[in-house]
Amino acid sequence: FGPFVRPQCLDFGVLGSRRLFLITGPTGAGKTTLLDALCFALYGTSSGSEREAGHMRSDHADAQTPTEVVFDFAIGTRRFRARRVPQQERAKRRGGGTTTEKQNATLWERTLAGDEAEGAVLASGWQRVTEAIKELIGFSCEQFRQVIVLPQGRFRDLLVANSTEREAILCTLFGTDLYTRIQEALKQRAEDVRKIFTDLQKERFLHLKQADLENEQAVTEALTAQAENLQHLN
Repeated sequence: FGPFVRPQCLDFGVLGSRRLFLITGPTGAGKTTLLDALCFALYGTSSGSEREAGHMRSDHADAQTPTEVVFDFAIGTRRFRARRVPQQERAKRRGGGTTTEKQNATLWERTLAGDEAEGAVLASGWQRVTEAIKELIGFSCEQFRQVIVLPQGRFRDLLVANSTEREAILCTLFGTDLYTRIQEALKQRAEDVRKIFTDLQKERFLHLKQADLENEQAVTEALTAQAENLQHLN
């Protein structure tokens, strides 16, 4: 994957409770590729628009060496494993030459004990895994790039994002869905009250027109006159 010809294993667990860290090293050491691997495992794309996901297979890999990314992560107490294999040329299992292996992806919830155990399949297939990841994490790929991993030179994208884009990111970060639902409920309630008021206004106008009266004061005067007439008749 990328510049790495042999399998590479990176354990972020050694960071413990440290939530903010820097990936640093010489130019060409593969720093950005680590971010690419994260985004690729989750969303099937790289961490920046410069690199196509389908081009992430190492040019130095031989036909017998498959390219794949496996990413283990946790959300709260739940553990997950995402695995993606890009489309690639591989050696035929029988005979000579190569064949094209199609891209595939799988997402597991690791309900079983042991580092090798994968557990229950949550989604299978390139797009289904992407949609499942969006639902689990709450971020689209673009939002994930902007607020979780910050590829070199990309932090400015968040700073210059328009208000709509920034609002969507901040709403996801701070979990404002509840307040959005309250706002929508209040707007609907206001609309309902407005409709009731409009209907009552129409009904009022109809009654006044039928009685050939101009307003409520005329109604009161007419009722008073009727009451006096009834008293007189009695």
